[in-house]
Amino acid sequence: MLKTYLPAKILQPYIAFFYTIKCHRSNYDQKISEFCLPSGFGHMGFHLHGSFYIIQNNEKQEFPRFYTVGQQTHNYYMNSDSEFVEFYGITFQPTGLWRLFRLDMPTIANRAIGSQFLFKNKIIKFTKQFEAEQSPKKRIQLIEKLMIKKILAIQPQTNIIECALHKMNESCGCSSISSIVNQLGVSERYFQKNFKKMVGITAAVYNRIVRFNFMFAEMKSEVPIDYKSLAALFKYYDFPHFSKDFKKYCGACPSKFYIHKFELLQQLMTSKASLMER
Repeated sequence: MLKTYLPAKILQPYIAFFYTIKCHRSNYDQKISEFCLPSGFGHMGFHLHGSFYIIQNNEKQEFPRFYTVGQQTHNYYMNSDSEFVEFYGITFQPTGLWRLFRLDMPTIANRAIGSQFLFKNKIIKFTKQFEAEQSPKKRIQLIEKLMIKKILAIQPQTNIIECALHKMNESCGCSSISSIVNQLGVSERYFQKNFKKMVGITAAVYNRIVRFNFMFAEMKSEVPIDYKSLAALFKYYDFPHFSKDFKKYCGACPSKFYIHKFELLQQLMTSKASLMER
């Protein structure tokens, strides 16, 4: 169902990984529906067959065939009424979309936009090749080439925000923002302004998502889950605070969340947590 691919070295400052997802409606009770959590990454999607939509705040949002979405701060379901969905995606580093395309990141948080305008005349040739290609790996290579062409004129430069992101991931989201700012030796105002500009959400919200991602990756469906130990391991103030975060992101309290029902989610979160640790 899910397969991930590492990007070329030149892309790694901007892209965490590429991936493919294939879903057959016959494997679901009714329509195709996959539960997703905020990941701390931006995404770009390329539908080959079928399409996805989400429902947030009681509104249905159809995803364009080629789309880009910034940071997600709420859980959501990827739904489809198609019989079969074959989907190719890019998971960007937290600042990747801003660095490559200079997008207004706060405006695409929790919102998908069409990607065609980002590539202009290149998208027509790409679309024909993407549809004609028979190999999933070669389709990923086409997407990779599209991105490499975009960055040839860009020189990777590590800045304060990338340093902060590294420290957040290094501590599994357990370090306070104030301590990270102090380590970086910059003003709080400067840091907060540039973090939201480049990532799309506040540093505190991002750090909270990072911590939950690392915690969730520790949950295994084949063994009983000790939630109190997880809460302590990831430095939640107390169990009620842990339960509040759990319900916010998972939509249910720990005792009523059945992780074995979410195989794709487990695969995605494990992949993302391992990348965050790199």
